[in-house]
Amino acid sequence: MLPDGVSLGRLQGSLAGLATISPRFTGVVRIGGPGGTGFILTQGGEPYAAAFEGTGGSPALSGDEAYRYLFGLASIDYELIAYTSEETGTAREVSGGKGCLMDGGSAGVAEVAGSMSAESLLHIIQQPGVIAVSVFHEGFALHALGSADFEQVAAVAEDLLRAGTRITGDMDMGDLSQMILETQEGKLIIAPYGDLFICVLAKSDANLGLIRLSIRSMQDLAP
Repeated sequence: MLPDGVSLGRLQGSLAGLATISPRFTGVVRIGGPGGTGFILTQGGEPYAAAFEGTGGSPALSGDEAYRYLFGLASIDYELIAYTSEETGTAREVSGGKGCLMDGGSAGVAEVAGSMSAESLLHIIQQPGVIAVSVFHEGFALHALGSADFEQVAAVAEDLLRAGTRITGDMDMGDLSQMILETQEGKLIIAPYGDLFICVLAKSDANLGLIRLSIRSMQDLAP
């Protein structure tokens, strides 16, 4: 069992916003709600263990897989519980025994996602005709602005991305720089951003050139 620690309060929102609220937090982010229960352990703002068990018979997640899932949720209910150095040591031991430690890859994703300024996303969402913009990783939305079902958008965009990458590889076209799906109802643009990907939903009459230029500007700033 994890240490009790000292509760700092309950919050609601995405875990991406936690870096702004408490960038050097040490303790446990305890998740609870109708969707399931779990936790993320952090030390100095760096996550090192995670676990989540959803309702309805869905499989339990642990380590990096659990962290990526929780980080990708648009909004969750969670409690911040601070730990001392001794409690942190105990938490590491307990989570290690349960197989919940992370290998560090997901923490890097969070760092890159956190480095993406809101101003960059706002620049895209403010382009005429843009409905929504999302930054995703492995089918999970990390940042999002606008009006859309971002979990569905991220999942569909991931499928399209894999198909596009396979096609460009089979045709020896080099690395994928942007992917555009256009119909009479609208446009979908997917583009890489470091280790992450940008997905833009736009109306059919949106200026595709301006949107692509905005995306290119973000790509140039990628770490």
